[in-house]
Amino acid sequence: MLPYDKIARSYNELHYKEQLNKVVTIINELKIRNEKILDVGCGTALYSGLFKNYLGIDNSIEMIKNAHANIVYGHAEDLPFKDNSFEVVLCISAIHNFNNIKKAVEEIKRVSKDRVAITLFKRSKKFDYIRKLILKNFNVRELDGEKDVVFVGEKK
Repeated sequence: MLPYDKIARSYNELHYKEQLNKVVTIINELKIRNEKILDVGCGTALYSGLFKNYLGIDNSIEMIKNAHANIVYGHAEDLPFKDNSFEVVLCISAIHNFNNIKKAVEEIKRVSKDRVAITLFKRSKKFDYIRKLILKNFNVRELDGEKDVVFVGEKK
């Protein structure tokens, strides 16, 4: 059982306000309206209702079961989508959990037509490594949040 399978039922109660604030910031920064959105590592997709054309992907069956959104099962390191399939790709509070972060970043870049938003916990032991990967693959602005850095921009 994955760690997130254990907390799936209570995830929304624990993290709704924090996640919602990040996503509202991202929507405003990237000027998202009706674009086709992919949310990598979406969990319960608790903020999916903010988007008209939303698809999430997650590898936790229990998180997917507790979601009320359009979500598919899959892994960030092997996204089952064609190149340039999504106008915006999000990865909110998930990237530090991926098994192969470099491959996941490459996959996010591959499926994105243009815009991306990735949030990264400041306290992650992998922060410097992940930040370097993001900056190598994307032209982003870094927005300093309470617990996270929010990277918003477009692919190189």
